[in-house]
Amino acid sequence: MISVENMPEPLARLWEFAHRFQKFLVVGAIGFATNQGFLWLFHEQFGLAVRSASPIAILISMAVTYYLNEIWTWHDRGGPNWLRRAQSYVPINLGGLAINWTVLNLLHDRWDVHYLWANVAGAALAAIWNFGLNNAITWRK
Repeated sequence: MISVENMPEPLARLWEFAHRFQKFLVVGAIGFATNQGFLWLFHEQFGLAVRSASPIAILISMAVTYYLNEIWTWHDRGGPNWLRRAQSYVPINLGGLAINWTVLNLLHDRWDVHYLWANVAGAALAAIWNFGLNNAITWRK
């Protein structure tokens, strides 16, 4: 592992940001797999409409990603105030849910994109929103 102790301050901050973003992407991949899996399960196996199945799947993946981000991605910014962080994480990620859900439904309903592919696009846009705001607000230094 590269030591940031001997790096100039701007480079050290950039290195830390890139390393944290990599962790966020791993957690995001797990959250995305959770989202896709539950979306498929609720739609294909339980017969829910995509419009109904999507928010439920996203909420489940939100719980998974909050926990993983808390214990791994931003573990150094954690501490006993996990409830305060959850109170900012949820509204931010509800914004991400709205982005994901809107893109999914637009692509699926208007352009007949398969719902799982449409979910990929929605989740990608939501991930940018979620990382930027959670890094700046939920787990700020």
